Amino acid sequence: MKRIFVIIAILLLPLFLLSCSGTQKELLSKDHTNMSDDELLRYYYQLEDEIAKCENKSSGGSIGIGGGRGWGSRGGFGGVGVGASKGIGGCDSDDLRTRRIDVRLALKKRGLNP
Repeated sequence: MKRIFVIIAILLLPLFLLSCSGTQKELLSKDHTNMSDDELLRYYYQLEDEIAKCENKSSGGSIGIGGGRGWGSRGGFGGVGVGASKGIGGCDSDDLRTRRIDVRLALKKRGLNP
């Protein structure tokens, strides 16, 4: 059962990573220098939303408690385990943050405040 869970997790990891990077690539491929004021403001908020999504995906964690019982050559034995894990950092928001700074500067040059 544990092996099946590990195999499924390994198979789903690339899908998680691709879903996050696809939206990032789409946002980063846009040329903000040729946008109208309204488009630039909308683009700024899209960057904000994507950064927040990215950070929420990569900051998850979990804590678990488990117990077990088994039989060995010397009789029965039991055990309890406690574990903690940090979420997988599938999203890297550095490029999005850099672009957000560029867009914020462009907004400031135009006299706009997000």
